[in-house]
Amino acid sequence: MQTPPQHYAIGDEANFQSFSPWVISDNGGLSGYDRNQMSSNLPPSIDVDETVCSVFSSLSISPTTHLHNPKLLPENLHGEFRGFGSPIRIGEGSVHPFRSDIGFSGVNTGNSHRRIYSGVGHTHPFTVDPHQHHQPLWRNRDVLHEVRSSAFDQPFDFDQWSNLHPTQQLNPHSLCSQNSSNSSFSRPVNDNLNLVSTKFRNHQLLSFLSLKELRGMIYSLAKDQNGCRLLQSKFENPTDEEIEIVLYEVLDSINDLMKDQFGNYLIQKLISVCNDDHKLRILLSLTNVPVEMILVCMNPHGTRAMQKLLENLANPSQIALAMAALRPGAARLANDPNGHHVIQYCLIHFPSEVNEPILNEIANKCFQVATDRSGCCVLQACIERSHGEMRNRLVSEVLADAIHLAEDPYGNYVLQHMLGLNVPEFTTQLVRELQGNFASLSCNKYASNVVEKCLNESGKDISSQIVMELITSPNPSMLLVDPYANFVIQSALTVSTGFVYECLLEMISDNMSSMRSNLYGKKILAWFEKRRILAI
Repeated sequence: MQTPPQHYAIGDEANFQSFSPWVISDNGGLSGYDRNQMSSNLPPSIDVDETVCSVFSSLSISPTTHLHNPKLLPENLHGEFRGFGSPIRIGEGSVHPFRSDIGFSGVNTGNSHRRIYSGVGHTHPFTVDPHQHHQPLWRNRDVLHEVRSSAFDQPFDFDQWSNLHPTQQLNPHSLCSQNSSNSSFSRPVNDNLNLVSTKFRNHQLLSFLSLKELRGMIYSLAKDQNGCRLLQSKFENPTDEEIEIVLYEVLDSINDLMKDQFGNYLIQKLISVCNDDHKLRILLSLTNVPVEMILVCMNPHGTRAMQKLLENLANPSQIALAMAALRPGAARLANDPNGHHVIQYCLIHFPSEVNEPILNEIANKCFQVATDRSGCCVLQACIERSHGEMRNRLVSEVLADAIHLAEDPYGNYVLQHMLGLNVPEFTTQLVRELQGNFASLSCNKYASNVVEKCLNESGKDISSQIVMELITSPNPSMLLVDPYANFVIQSALTVSTGFVYECLLEMISDNMSSMRSNLYGKKILAWFEKRRILAI
């Protein structure tokens, strides 16, 4: 098939000889190309390479990355792919991804599947965001392929280096959504910086809206870090209407927000500005399902929000309502690493009469609470803060298991605290419960501390009674070389006087030889040496 001759001319003054266009042969060469012939037909003043470069530079042609893909070669009007030697007209610089049905100069080819060249400088309805710098779409082949396959009839320039956003009316409800699938234009989804920057701008836009305009989005914003801060900033001097708006939206989900790492701060801010009626509504919502209030207290974030609520309760009926809701789970909260803070807050800030419901519940499970790491601290506060019959009941429950508590890693602290209250009645009752077991308790790692506390905190009569029990035990010599009992003997030497002291010295003298060869026996002998030096 012969190709009709074409005339190439540059300018109006030159007339050149006709020749056939170049054709790419099967072996990759250019047939019909004669450099000498080309040079002889051009005026000497024109540099072909420079002219061609200047023409190409004036075009909006996508980078050469796309030209390596044969699928990106444009079709001509006859449905044939052009080769590298075919002439390129001005305005045919970039592949049009959207307009698949318009040919050159607006001629409809009727083939919607063809990709054709479009003119340069089209206007489009997409706004350019100057604050974001991302890779252009033509560098992302996946995105480029997706854009080409779309059927939108809108012009688009792949040479833009900034992020493109659809022009749309500002809708605050859409700004809260973190899902960009509702956007009318498919933006690059692999650019995480774009998402973070967009989210930051959205919160900046929301900052200009009032709480009334944010209605319907408060719950979602409260669970977002920046959104929660935004809501708190608008709660500096809220009106009654604004408080009602926020309370209405969070009331049904207040349990969830109090346990949320961000939402709990909004609830604390809300509680601080609520009146008694609002606080009552919050309490009723929390106590609607009793177990939910217990779960809030056991949450690391919820425990702070609950303490904030208790701090702002002033109405006696509301405080009583809160105590009644906490009562069923008081023992469980006392043993919980987070919940015990709520119980201790009540014990410190509310009178014993108000705390009676939770004190009775803890007394019912006294041993379970006393032998727990957190519970032993709560039980000590209960004994210290309670009065009258309630205190007597707690002490009675503790003394009922005094021997087991003395040997427990945590229960022994409850007994020591009770002795430290300097209530003679409690000390006498405890010594009576431990009587007959002081020798064995002295050899226990934890109970030996209780025995020492009994010697140091009790009066002369009680301490003498304890020392005589140790001396008259079945094997008193073992106490002198025991890792723990030797400390009890040193305390006994400190508090003993008169006859009891002489009995201790005699026991030590009888076992002097064995004590000198024992590490713990040497500690008792060192006590004598220390006293001798101090006496000089």
